[in-house]
Amino acid sequence: MGTGYKIKICGIKDLATLELCVDLQVDLVGLNFSPRSPRQIDEETAKSLLKLRSKPGFPKLVFLFFENSVSEIQNLTERYNPDLIQLIRGDKFLTQELWTNFTEKKTLLPAIRIQEKVISDDDLEPKSDLVILDSYNKDFGGGTGHSFPWEYVTSVKRPFLLAGGITPQNVKTALETVHPYGIDVASGVETDGKKDPKKIRELVQNVRTI
Repeated sequence: MGTGYKIKICGIKDLATLELCVDLQVDLVGLNFSPRSPRQIDEETAKSLLKLRSKPGFPKLVFLFFENSVSEIQNLTERYNPDLIQLIRGDKFLTQELWTNFTEKKTLLPAIRIQEKVISDDDLEPKSDLVILDSYNKDFGGGTGHSFPWEYVTSVKRPFLLAGGITPQNVKTALETVHPYGIDVASGVETDGKKDPKKIRELVQNVRTI
């Protein structure tokens, strides 16, 4: 299984893609409920996808929210009990109470959009076991397909998933440059806005043969 870098495939909208991720034994899968995202799904879609959750080897389940109401976040997470809840630091809809509550329950997967070199790991939500470091776009919580300068995070010691513009073609360079805990990919395994099974397989293969 190679070096053991973790793989998160985010923004899954259809059963075939989720089945492929289970079969490939990716580590985390993300369902996106953000009204700002082209990968947004509704509760009915989520319910149909989660019929697969009983399948052996199902990855850790992540629910992603950005500019959702607090009540919607609470209702969906209580109803479906994801392993992790991905919230984006700087989301104007969030309350400190909600952020703190998920942090204390160890279910928060905070995403931080990087705009400058990280000087201290203490700035990266040290109370969470894992964070996502992503590129910044004021209109989106992530999934923009754009990377940030990787040298901004080369000194980070704490576990993080590198996100932002990761593709099957550049993933080896990204991992060898940054040495993250793992990667988080959405648009990098898509063709014409849809998840591409060939690209997902290629990405997984490239990560596991480093």
